[in-house]
Amino acid sequence: MNAPYISTDFSISLEPVTVEPLTNGKQLYTLHSTQLEVFKLELIYPFGLLSLNTLEEGHFLPRLMLLGTKQKSAYEIAESLEMLGGFLDIQMGYQRTSVTLHGLSKYFNQYLPLLLEIILEPTFPATEADVLLQAALQNIQVERKKTSFSANKHFKSIIYSNHPILGRVAENFDQIMNLEPLHASTFLKYGCDLFLTGNFSASDLNTLRKFYHHLPVDKGTNYDNYPTPSTPVQKHIPLEESIQSSIIIGKRLFNRKHPDFIPFLVANTLFGGYFGSRLMKNIREEKGLTYGISSSLSPNGPDGVWSIRAEVNKEKTQKAIIAIQNEMDILKTTAPNQDELQMVKNYLLGNILSGTNTLFDIMDKHKALKFEELPSDFYSNMNKKIQAVDEAQVVEIINKYFNDYTTVIAG
Repeated sequence: MNAPYISTDFSISLEPVTVEPLTNGKQLYTLHSTQLEVFKLELIYPFGLLSLNTLEEGHFLPRLMLLGTKQKSAYEIAESLEMLGGFLDIQMGYQRTSVTLHGLSKYFNQYLPLLLEIILEPTFPATEADVLLQAALQNIQVERKKTSFSANKHFKSIIYSNHPILGRVAENFDQIMNLEPLHASTFLKYGCDLFLTGNFSASDLNTLRKFYHHLPVDKGTNYDNYPTPSTPVQKHIPLEESIQSSIIIGKRLFNRKHPDFIPFLVANTLFGGYFGSRLMKNIREEKGLTYGISSSLSPNGPDGVWSIRAEVNKEKTQKAIIAIQNEMDILKTTAPNQDELQMVKNYLLGNILSGTNTLFDIMDKHKALKFEELPSDFYSNMNKKIQAVDEAQVVEIINKYFNDYTTVIAG
């Protein structure tokens, strides 16, 4: 029997969103479907961890906001959401903060008063704060014993030149500082963009507009003063009691706006970005040096971080480092064959398609276009750009970027 024909000739055409201007440059994005019985409402604020004094503030502020308001206790908040079949989450990224509400469409109007209360009137109750603090202390005691925690901590410190936020991990949980001034200077100051996806009515939209008028309106600006990339460092953090080592090899690179992003995505996926990659086949399967190894590029603000990560038996650490370097050297001098490269392209194209399966996935793509300032045809052109990467370009990209990296070993 012949294998079924697989077509890779397609383009992604994102379903368009409706954009409505709000106050002071903010916008309401909507993507509607009558096929759903649920909705997702996101409030995206122009402040994040880089606006704070410490990472620990960013750990506690969003969590405590959900644990008590002037009118409701933590139990009453949880009960109200549960009765309506809703879920609320607050996450702080480096540059932006998101408040995300998932709910049943038929109860849309009933969620918003509670959401407004949580955003504007949290009380940061002492009992709940102490419970969070004790949980954080217990968790960090466990994490500090892991080689992966130590490796990541030192890797971030090196590549971000000891930056007080970017170059740290949250671990100093001695106490919870007074969060009310921080809440006042963020959630009570800045306006937000709204993203509404799913099934909602014209009446729901009117209710949402009224809800928005109760929120602050300051525009705010994103933090973009990232430290200069550091000089490559080789660092070993000995952990005598550990039987394994964690390896992180990497450097600061670029985000999705860079012209080399797509060629790098293809080259890195072939090298270590999926289960059939060179690193997985040769370091894991053939040599048995690690159970898992991967490489990835994570866009982060104005640039991104490329890293190779692996957990290995301690006595095999140097052998693994040498094997990783050998795989780089091979790709710097020997182009992959056409079949291997096409397999990588098919994998990437499959991921792209699966990433647009739902209406919520599509809205995520629109958010990326907006906040990462990508060209409007970024996703529609991805297929062509991926297919255009040839064997010689893979070698070119590996030689251009797989060098001058930092290596951190913990264990």
